[in-house]
Amino acid sequence: MSPVAHSLTPAFALWAALLACAPSAGAQVTGGGAGGWSAGTGAPGWSPVPMQPPPYFPPLRSAEPASALEIGTLYGFSAGYGVGTGIWLDAELGIDDPGMRFLPPVILGLGAPVGVFFLDRPRMPRGMPAAISMGMAIGAGEGVGIASYQFVTAKEGDGWGFRGFSRSVFLGSTAGTVLGTAAAFTMEPSPKTSLLLGSGVAWGMVIGSAFGYGSSRASSPFGEANDSAALGGLIGYNAGLAGAAVLSTLWVPSYHSLAWMWLGFGGGAAISLPVYLFYAGGDHDPRRGLIFQGTAATLGLVAGAIFTMDSRDVAASSSSSGRATQRPALFQVTGGGLMPVVGGMGFTVSGLVF
Repeated sequence: MSPVAHSLTPAFALWAALLACAPSAGAQVTGGGAGGWSAGTGAPGWSPVPMQPPPYFPPLRSAEPASALEIGTLYGFSAGYGVGTGIWLDAELGIDDPGMRFLPPVILGLGAPVGVFFLDRPRMPRGMPAAISMGMAIGAGEGVGIASYQFVTAKEGDGWGFRGFSRSVFLGSTAGTVLGTAAAFTMEPSPKTSLLLGSGVAWGMVIGSAFGYGSSRASSPFGEANDSAALGGLIGYNAGLAGAAVLSTLWVPSYHSLAWMWLGFGGGAAISLPVYLFYAGGDHDPRRGLIFQGTAATLGLVAGAIFTMDSRDVAASSSSSGRATQRPALFQVTGGGLMPVVGGMGFTVSGLVF
């Protein structure tokens, strides 16, 4: 056998093995440089074609910018946070002069949205503004719940007053903002996840308040019943937050599913209203009906989630399917050409491994 045949044999064996791994025999294969060659889709053989760029893979972080509604929500919440912080400073510093008292809320109420403006340069990705906004809102709600429970349960003269209330809301909203921002940069949650967390605390607060008020001592005065309702609402608020947070690690609901969860929640509460008719003329305390109503609302909420758990938003589905069809095979040959070797002639082959 001639030296040329000896040198061509391993080169042709490598070329045949690479062709066997290619996605299809008729797929276009391009070569680099002026001496590149290609296997076309027409007649068998080789024909020179221009080199095609490698396929594009989007970065891990979503390149889709936040919508105007999402970033607008963050502007609104940040303005409220700034005004609330200014009110807290007024209470802490004891400023009572009208001209001076309005300065901190106005300055901070404008300064916080200005900070969002610079944070949004370049445009924040989808999901980040929602996570920050929801953290801010949930933290503020936590502060309101704690201060409210202290107010209804404190003895006369031991209440926190307005200063304590504003301090609680400020600390809660600030902590929520920090946690929401950390989650936005590290976990990159979907806006639907943020909506699930916000809905979870709302559902938990309402259901917990109903259970707390309904389980108070029969025929007890309003003051005592309010204590139970405040405690139940605070527990429900945090239980709803914890439950939604755990659920969000396993499932990202669609907007369709979130809507049906709210419809199920409201429908369960409405359908259970006739239970109070059975208390008319009886000796039982009608506040017990709140336990049944809270249970019915919970069941409606769960049913709405179960029956729509496989639903997908139309835009998200088409976008995902489009990306799936564009992803290339595991191995792709991109070109080949003649290559001189010692004592003969061979082929050079290039490709991509994913």
